[in-house]
Amino acid sequence: MNKTSYNLWLDIINNEKGKNLHHTTDVDKRTTYTFIYDCINNSFTFMDSTFSAITGHKVKAITPGAYIDLIHPDDYEYFIEKEKQIQTFTNDLRFNEVFRYVIKYSYRFKKSDGSYFQVLQEYQAFEINEQGYWAKSLVRHIIVEDSRTVSLNTDYQVYDKKKRIYLDLNNKLNLTPRELEIVELIKNGLTSKQISLELHISINTILTHRKNILSKTQSNSFIELFHKMTGITSQL
Repeated sequence: MNKTSYNLWLDIINNEKGKNLHHTTDVDKRTTYTFIYDCINNSFTFMDSTFSAITGHKVKAITPGAYIDLIHPDDYEYFIEKEKQIQTFTNDLRFNEVFRYVIKYSYRFKKSDGSYFQVLQEYQAFEINEQGYWAKSLVRHIIVEDSRTVSLNTDYQVYDKKKRIYLDLNNKLNLTPRELEIVELIKNGLTSKQISLELHISINTILTHRKNILSKTQSNSFIELFHKMTGITSQL
C-alpha cells in the first residue's frame, strides 16, 4: 500500500471512529456505508460497522459470493452488465489516471430480514499494483430513500474529478471528438488563436467550430455549455 492509500485508509478509520463517538446510534439516520474491495484477490479488506447496522448482515459473513447473492434477482443482469462496462473503461487506465474517476450506478440489495433497499454505488480506485493497474476499490453505498425504476440510459455515470464533469458516455451533446477537444481547451482558458496553434488548424476553422458547438448544444455561451456538461446527469 502506498503512502497516499494508507493515509486515505486512516481517514476512513478515523471518520468511522468519529461517527461512533459523536453521532446518534439511530440506524434510521444512517444512510451510507463504505468498504474496500481487493480486485486482485477477490476479497473485502475493510467494511465499516454501518454496513451491519443497515443491512443486518455480519461483516465476517460477507464474501464476494455471498454479496452477489444479496443483489435483487431482477437487478443481477444489470449489475453484471455495468461491472463489465466498468472493466472495459478501467482497462485502458494506468497509474495516476486510475485515481481520476468516480463510477456510479444503482441496484437493490437484500437485508437480513428479507426486504430490499436501493443503493447508489460510488466507487473509485484506492490502490494500484506495480504495473499501474487498478488493484483495490474504495466503495461507498448511499441509500436511496425513494426507490425508483433504474433508467438504463442515465443511471450509469462516470465523474471526472480532474475536469469536474460527468463524462458524456452516451454523447448526449452529439459533439464530435474534435469539438469535444476544442470545448476542453476553451474550458482550460485558451483563446481561439491559442487553440489554433495547439491543434495546428486555422483560426477561421476554430471560429467555425465554436459557432457549430454552441448551435448543436443549443447554448448561448460556453459558460452555459459548461454548466450543461457539469449537470448532464442531473435528471436522475
